[in-house]
Amino acid sequence: MDATTAAELYSGLTLPALPFLPTVLMLLVALPLAAVLGFMTGAARRRTLDAGGESPEALVGETTLGAILALLGLILAFTFANALSVSQDRKAALNDEAAALGTAFLRADYLPGPGRAELQSALLDYARSRVVPEDGRLGTAEALRAFIGESLRLQARLWPLTLEATADPVPPPIKSFAAGAVNDVLDAHLARMQTLSAPVANITQAMMLSIAVVALFLLGNRAGIAGRPLTWRTFVFAYSLFAVMVTITDIQRATEGFVRLNDSNLRATIFDMEQALAARG
Repeated sequence: MDATTAAELYSGLTLPALPFLPTVLMLLVALPLAAVLGFMTGAARRRTLDAGGESPEALVGETTLGAILALLGLILAFTFANALSVSQDRKAALNDEAAALGTAFLRADYLPGPGRAELQSALLDYARSRVVPEDGRLGTAEALRAFIGESLRLQARLWPLTLEATADPVPPPIKSFAAGAVNDVLDAHLARMQTLSAPVANITQAMMLSIAVVALFLLGNRAGIAGRPLTWRTFVFAYSLFAVMVTITDIQRATEGFVRLNDSNLRATIFDMEQALAARG
């Protein structure tokens, strides 16, 4: 194993290939542009055929266009469903971790002496490190590993402090009661890490974009070859695709865009911990 820190073991986590705003701008330009380019290509082809006395009707490609549009609808449906599933998994993992942290903090009240205060302070510090920044600071692999590394550093304090706080003469039932809750906190970390990365997102989005571009190109090409103008209906379809694809992209990202992961339960848990420790002075 070549990793020198625990955070480096998470080097396989994948991030979106582009930030949210550049992705939106790319879709905004690429989709209607594909229709325009297709129309220009089709119109040029029609002029060539007309000059040679050939009929362009055989090149319209109704079957191909229909197949591509059907494939696009299928890909959009599956990708949208996958994005919703990933989003729900992230919400569930975050809520479970908030509940585990709150439970461990409360169960530590049953422990005697200074070990209780040290363990609860460590749980509070760790909980704070689990809040993902909302300012886009985790947009690079280095920033993500730094975030995970700080969280793992604080996590490493929890189990030794638990062993100290539950040392004899603490009754075995109390030991199990408190240590089990801390163990649930450690397990919740694994669930959060599992949902942090969506390894198929970039591939599926690239595939979805390529099929959408091909579909719009063929739609414009069909109009150009048939000698019809490129009407507003084509652009309505292009921007409808834009809206759907931006929504899918937005849902897949937890801290960017318009639909963000709601971490209010974790923040509320941290607030309750702070208030409980402040009340003790």
